[in-house]
Amino acid sequence: MEIKKFCKEFFCEAFFDRKAKFKMRNLLIDGRIRDIELDYLSKYFAVHKLPSSDEVYEEISAHSDIFYCKINDKVICAPNAPIKNNNFIIGISEVKKNYPNDVPYNACQIGNVIIGSKYTDKTINPNIIVKQGYVKCSICVTSTKSCITTDTGICKILNNQGIDATYIMEKNIKLLDKAGKPTQMQGFIGGASMVFDDNFILFGDIEKLESKEKILKHIEKYKLNLINFKGLDVNDYGGGIIY
Repeated sequence: MEIKKFCKEFFCEAFFDRKAKFKMRNLLIDGRIRDIELDYLSKYFAVHKLPSSDEVYEEISAHSDIFYCKINDKVICAPNAPIKNNNFIIGISEVKKNYPNDVPYNACQIGNVIIGSKYTDKTINPNIIVKQGYVKCSICVTSTKSCITTDTGICKILNNQGIDATYIMEKNIKLLDKAGKPTQMQGFIGGASMVFDDNFILFGDIEKLESKEKILKHIEKYKLNLINFKGLDVNDYGGGIIY
């Protein structure tokens, strides 16, 4: 009995010691995320739920891609971002309510290519400029050379740059009010998904999307595992920022 007790205590302590030494990555994500999605992501990240901000309209008020942008493994954030970290680079432009003042950090990186618009904060310094102001909203980056996009102009420009961009037309992605209820506004694939560790995370059930087959074909091509949440509407949370 004493040997069993010792083994139990030893392995229990060893488990928690290993867990303490393992530093989990951080994730910034909309605080309106549903419990089942939060439970899944919490296995891999220390999740920081963003509160809704009065600086922008309610549908994007807690979206990480509105207040933050990750470039070359550095997080750039708005001076009025709801959560800051000492390692974040503070940008120049404050995020404000009306377009285009809500999109200075809505940019993204695919390999060595940084995509932005004429409204992008100077700190980000994009090398490809597109007409669409909601750049990151419109793009899900799936590898260093590929993406899925809901914008035809972005798709054409990126394909011409040697990036494998798959265009989808999708009307079944929801944006939420502050209480987490769907509004009449339509969401984007970039905000409804994220990719990490060869996993393609869709915030909802892929069966709800008309573009299901094109998405599945793309993620199979890039050997990504689909993680989706059965029976749930697909919500746009502004993706997630990992740091």
